[in-house]
Amino acid sequence: MKKKMKTIPVKSVKENYKIVIGRGLLAGCGRLVSGIFQPGARIMVVSQAKIDNYARRAAASLEEKGFKIFFHRLPDGERAKSGHELLKLLHTLLSKGFERKDGIVAVGGGVVSDLSGFAASVYLRGIRYVNIATTLLAQVDSSIGGKTGINLSEGKNLMGAFYPPALVISDIDLLRSLPPRELRASLAEAVKYGVIRDAGLFAFLEENTGKILRKDPAALERIVTASAGIKAGVVSRDEFETRGERIILNYGHTFGHGIENASKYKKIVHGEAVAIGMAMAAHLAVEVGICSPRLALRQLALLKRLELPVAVDALEIRTASILRAMMQDKKKSKGRLRFVLPERIGKVTVKTGIPAGEIRNILRLFGSK
Repeated sequence: MKKKMKTIPVKSVKENYKIVIGRGLLAGCGRLVSGIFQPGARIMVVSQAKIDNYARRAAASLEEKGFKIFFHRLPDGERAKSGHELLKLLHTLLSKGFERKDGIVAVGGGVVSDLSGFAASVYLRGIRYVNIATTLLAQVDSSIGGKTGINLSEGKNLMGAFYPPALVISDIDLLRSLPPRELRASLAEAVKYGVIRDAGLFAFLEENTGKILRKDPAALERIVTASAGIKAGVVSRDEFETRGERIILNYGHTFGHGIENASKYKKIVHGEAVAIGMAMAAHLAVEVGICSPRLALRQLALLKRLELPVAVDALEIRTASILRAMMQDKKKSKGRLRFVLPERIGKVTVKTGIPAGEIRNILRLFGSK
């Protein structure tokens, strides 16, 4: 029986591409990819140890379509997004004789797609790559939009390129194996999309918390489709962050990236940091008179119901360390931080010139030392 798929188009200066969303897509990924690469092309399947089973299943489908398959495994976690791992992948591609007609299929979450996409962007000045998103975070956010990169010691994603994938495949069935903590952390990005653009999605998250945490496939597909559709629209209109719209996708991330860096990426994962960052951003919006206290409380209640952290007390990190990391933010304007702040559920604005003292007060209020 033919699998039902939803298809979302994404416009790109380099090459338009599609996001396909559905159930049971991994087993048929060879058919989906067959129009992307030439028959008989070499494909490097990049993954991590914990998702080796998915990588093997993807490879089997690709081999059925006549592609020549190679494997490259990254270490788990954010440590994979390093210059060392980037060069290892590039040398592996060279050693296997990869040419411009060949490509990469990234099977995994945001770490895998970020590193793989950056490698694809610089290898022989650019080869094609496909993202098979295996996590909720990747399906709703990180696999879409062509942001690729690695981390530097000074902060996250400070080296990279805008380089879109040729295709994104989001198989809802793969989310059944997500550990509870990873599922919850990924839901922070879905909350983000509700706040910045879709009040209906926000209400759906509020009303279906139980189903979502039980990994109900229909609920998860609703979340992925809505979130991916929002991101696709934003990045199609503002691919390179030159028109001011794409920055809204950074809601919660200015605080969140600072928290991740200050904690040295230990004790907390990206989605958890974003959840705390959104709690801080909403409170800041109240403080500067942009939104009502009711909005901040409503968002806080949803984050708690999704069992996400909303403070940094347990991390024992210093205010100065978070601020220092925040000042490395790529989206600064004339040396000043830009904050995405909610006006109401479904609409945000961008605010600059927030006094450092105000930012310190927010950080301390939410538990920094």
